[in-house]
Amino acid sequence: MFRTQEILDQGVAKVLKLRERLQNARLRDHSKVFNTARIEAFETENLMEVALATVVSAAARHESRGAHSRVDYPERDDLQWLKHTLYSRDAHRLDYKPVRMKPLTVDSFPPKKRVY
Repeated sequence: MFRTQEILDQGVAKVLKLRERLQNARLRDHSKVFNTARIEAFETENLMEVALATVVSAAARHESRGAHSRVDYPERDDLQWLKHTLYSRDAHRLDYKPVRMKPLTVDSFPPKKRVY
């Protein structure tokens, strides 16, 4: 999948619309025993939150890394983006934490460009 900022921003808008529509979904069966519809509703809500976290985080990451390939940012940028993205549902806030390069128990693998 090859992405640009415009496509990622459209993706954020579409997922937000889907999440809005999900708020109108209703269960007809309210039983608590063997209610697979209820389980599927919980799973759908969880998947929607994961999808939103994924697309918001991808839109903010201005580099190509692994499966996250961007046409507008074709190279890895370890100086700016060698960090973990933390997503908060509150106003779709992003935070970051550094990647631990010194392993606790095993030798580390230095980061390198993925080539095919």
